[in-house]
Amino acid sequence: MRSQILSATANLKLLFRECAIQANSLIILIATLSILIIDLQLPLGVAAGVPYALVIFASLWVCGIQFTYFIAALGIIFTIIGFYLSPGIAVPMNIVLFNRGITLLLIICAAIMVIKIKKANIDISTLMTQLLIDPITGYKNRQAFESELDTEILRCKRYHRNLSVAIIDIDLLKLFSDNYDFRNKNDSIRRISQEIKTDIRTSDIFYRIDINVFAILFPETELTEAKEVCEAIRKKISAKIDKNTENKITISIGIAMLSEADKRINLCKRAEDALFNSKRNGGNFVSTLPEVANKDKPHVAAILSRSRTN
Repeated sequence: MRSQILSATANLKLLFRECAIQANSLIILIATLSILIIDLQLPLGVAAGVPYALVIFASLWVCGIQFTYFIAALGIIFTIIGFYLSPGIAVPMNIVLFNRGITLLLIICAAIMVIKIKKANIDISTLMTQLLIDPITGYKNRQAFESELDTEILRCKRYHRNLSVAIIDIDLLKLFSDNYDFRNKNDSIRRISQEIKTDIRTSDIFYRIDINVFAILFPETELTEAKEVCEAIRKKISAKIDKNTENKITISIGIAMLSEADKRINLCKRAEDALFNSKRNGGNFVSTLPEVANKDKPHVAAILSRSRTN
């Protein structure tokens, strides 16, 4: 019931955001038309250049460069229409033409400035996204992991939801030794990360947090469910053979679940301690803190190991 309420709330927020964008667009269009109407009522035949520039700057409220182009084009067209349809011109024609030319120039300059601002915002947004992406795997990195884990912890504590964290380490360190081919090393990392990612749900969040270390956030997931998923992942990875080294690739996993008193450091430390226990057991092992007994179940894909209702 609570998950349904959260989903409905998210949908309402999205609807309000879309309505706000549409309302902003409508306001800007109405303002542009109003400027034309006022311009046609002026007896001097002088276009209102500043108001046209203001509505172009107001287009910053609306995402997308095309809308700014549209408003700028309307401003230019309305300025020309105003020149021909003004009811009476009480000043010399050269002054009118000069004013109209200044208005057109002001509109073009304002449009160029707004478009440059929007493009800069897009570039900054893209750069910020790239800073959170691991260049080898294409998945999120440690910086994203730490930031999003803090957010998930606050959310789960607020709504009293479960959150499990798994830290995955590749056992076969020979794959990542200095004399191992760099390209093959990256290919191995990329292939392992893809195998893991395809076996978790879209609501689970996957990260590469070190050279041969990965992490998974399991929202709405208890410790036992997270262990079942990780066991399925471990079995799948251990069945893969690296053709270049002719060695089996295995992984060790440590899992911890959020408690009420936990902060990010405590939760990660417990997951790392569980990972150390897996390593101490010889690798190719899944451990939890606190420990959860293994259940004898037939092997199924990790993505099918949990209820789809969460």
